[in-house]
Amino acid sequence: MSNAQQLHNEAMSKVNEAFTAQKAGDNLRYLELTKEAFEKEKTAAWQLFTKTEAEPTRSVLFRSAAWLAFNCGKIRESEQLISAAIAGNPPIEILRELRTLYREVLKSLEPTV
Repeated sequence: MSNAQQLHNEAMSKVNEAFTAQKAGDNLRYLELTKEAFEKEKTAAWQLFTKTEAEPTRSVLFRSAAWLAFNCGKIRESEQLISAAIAGNPPIEILRELRTLYREVLKSLEPTV
């Protein structure tokens, strides 16, 4: 198992724990676990940044890291991860999801009046 795959598996385990905490109403634990998952997923994604032959795994990791960043309130980092994903050659369904997330990122960056 590659290091990126191991990190991804650990991140997904943290995500499952985070959702369990959220369901139990423990929002602080949810955020803590989501941040831990984000760090692992981000590391896994960046390990594949230059490996465009690793698609769709590469873009899936970046998409996942970008969503986790967004959920943690790391909006600019989410935007950067989306850009990194698009810099590869993501499959169309992943590209659609990245565009959806990007629209959410843009909305959250708009100043409220």
